[in-house]
Parts: sequence; structure tokens; C-alpha cells
Amino acid sequence: MNIIQDIILTNKGIIYKSFKLAIKNWKIFLVGIAYFIFSILMFRIASYAWILGGIIIALFQSAIISNYLYLIENIIEYEKFTLEDFKRGFTVYLRKIYTILIIFWFVGFGADLFLRPIVSMRIGGFSLWFIIQILAFILLNSLPETIYQKHYIGFDIITYSFEFIKENFFEWFIPNICIIALIWAVHIITNKVMFLIGLNLNIFSMLKILIDAVVYILLISYGMIYRGKLFNVLSTSTRRKRMFMRNMYK
Repeated sequence: MNIIQDIILTNKGIIYKSFKLAIKNWKIFLVGIAYFIFSILMFRIASYAWILGGIIIALFQSAIISNYLYLIENIIEYEKFTLEDFKRGFTVYLRKIYTILIIFWFVGFGADLFLRPIVSMRIGGFSLWFIIQILAFILLNSLPETIYQKHYIGFDIITYSFEFIKENFFEWFIPNICIIALIWAVHIITNKVMFLIGLNLNIFSMLKILIDAVVYILLISYGMIYRGKLFNVLSTSTRRKRMFMRNMYK
């Protein structure tokens, strides 16, 4: 079985199931509004905390990411999330995420302190540091899914994510690029529809912002649900195993 056929067969069911879960859990857009309100309050508090402001913001960001990943996990595992899940989610993966943020901060600080002349070099119009960041984004792209689906902590999370991408590069990125293209297409269509019915006018600006927020949060949630389901399949099987299972249940 070639890789393209495996990708098609693997994703055929995932795309539809992810769509159903995203629609069923449409209330997740309310969570996005809550995050926005919390962010305003937290950044206001951090602005008065002087040197501790950075630590407060990092902890807050870790808590928000922890909460969102926990909700996505519940949607994938139980097809829903509850108010109790929302309350609990802020601390479930807080330690994992905060540790990763600290690791990234030390890497960035060390590069700036000791390797500035090197990382500032320009290659094809881009700094070496920018290129390194792009490579890190690619090679550690499955970091969110590793956090809530695997029992690793600290640097082991980063290591596993790298190994996962190395073993499933095409199986992971080809579907992800397709999903991003789909989300972008929905974004364009939504904007055109709002333009045609006149919601782009100033008098409807607040309504347009609200619709945009709901649509974008739902699209992002769909993407995260899809990624979570795809990660679960790829991380617990090989191409050969998937082929064997399909043939067995024919």
C-alpha cells in the first residue's frame, strides 16, 4: 500500500468524525470568550507586578493552554466537555506546559546571549534564528497532542514529538495542510457571504466581530479535534499495522 492510499484511508473517517464532534460541541466558542476576558484581566494585573509580570503571564498562558487541551481531550475521548471539565482543565497540564515554556525560554535566552552573531546571520533574506524557529515549528508540530495524549514530562515531551514527526512526516503534514486549506476556504467564503448581506458595514461591525469570533473558534476547534484523532491513530500504529487491520476487517 503506497503512502497516499494510506493517508486517504486513514483520514476518510477522521474528517467526518471530527466535523460531527465540532458541531456537537459548538459551545466551545463560549470558552474562547472566557479566555479573552481572562486575558484582559490577567495582563492588567501583570502590568502592576513589575519583574514578576513575566512569570505571571507565563503561568497564565500555561493555564489557558492546559484548559483548552483538556477540553479537546474530553471531546475526543467522551464526545463532550462539562463545566467541571472547564474548571479542572486549568491545572491538568499546567506543569507540563510551563516546563516546556521554560525550556524554550532558556534556549532563546542562551542563543541571544552566547550565539547572537551566529543566529543573526542572514540566509536568503531571513535570519538564521528565524529559520531555526520555523524548523522547530515543523519538527515539534505535534507538541500539543503529545502533551495530552502521552504520559511524558519535560524534555521527554519534546523528544517524543520530534520522533513522531520523523516517523510520520508525510502522514501528518499532508492531511494537516489540507485541513488548513479547508479552514482558509471557509474563512474566505464566510467573509464573502457577510460582505454580500451587508455585514461589512460599520453599523454591523460588532455583529461581524462576533460572527468572526464564533466561526474562527469553531474552525480552530475542528482543526484541533482532527489533529488529536489523527495523532491518536498514527502514534498507536504503523502503516503496515493499519494495512493489516483493514484487510482483516474486509
